[in-house]
Amino acid sequence: MPNTFERLRAILARDYSVAPDAVTPDAGFESLGLDSLGLAELLFTIEDEFKVTVSRDPVELNTVADVVGYIDGLIAAQVDALADANSLASAPNLEPRA
Repeated sequence: MPNTFERLRAILARDYSVAPDAVTPDAGFESLGLDSLGLAELLFTIEDEFKVTVSRDPVELNTVADVVGYIDGLIAAQVDALADANSLASAPNLEPRA
């Protein structure tokens, strides 16, 4: 499976006609041709493609690396939440006896 950067690069090329070699970690979205509306649309695409929920007030997402880090953080949080839920579900029932 491609890593987050490669997947984001493919999305930018496919949906925004950005040349793949222009997508570098330090590239700003404005330099890639995305204005604030384009970035908002990209965040909706990220939700669909990565199956994450993006905050409607995202942190500073100025570069490709910022977005990759943000996505990876969201995915890690989901994995942690699933692991916590699984450990609770498999924990023995330790209710006190009457």
